[in-house]
Amino acid sequence: MKSITDKKLLTYCSQACLERAGHKCEYPDCNIKYSHLHAHHLYSRRHVSLRYSLDNLICLCPYHHTMGSFSAHHDPDFKNLIVATGVRTEELFDKLRAERNRVQKNTLQWKLECYEKLKVYL
Repeated sequence: MKSITDKKLLTYCSQACLERAGHKCEYPDCNIKYSHLHAHHLYSRRHVSLRYSLDNLICLCPYHHTMGSFSAHHDPDFKNLIVATGVRTEELFDKLRAERNRVQKNTLQWKLECYEKLKVYL
């Protein structure tokens, strides 16, 4: 693959996230049946070092991603809930926080390296 766009790589990230989650919402005890799921970035995509990181993604149904009052975008305690219920660990968030502060340019080489890590799920 010679070139990869940001949009295409983010699509690959989403696909990998859904595959890893077994195409099910990872919100604790979610039993809502949606055919379309979302890959939510735990830390914003503006952090280039985490933009394409599968560790930084969680698979959510639309309700738990943006629509509900306890959704990832509306509940300030979302992170605490997914740690307390074992969906993700505090150690993972520590690792992501450290990585988030690393300066990384969004170069073609960086995108290709990230793509190689995601290929396992595609």
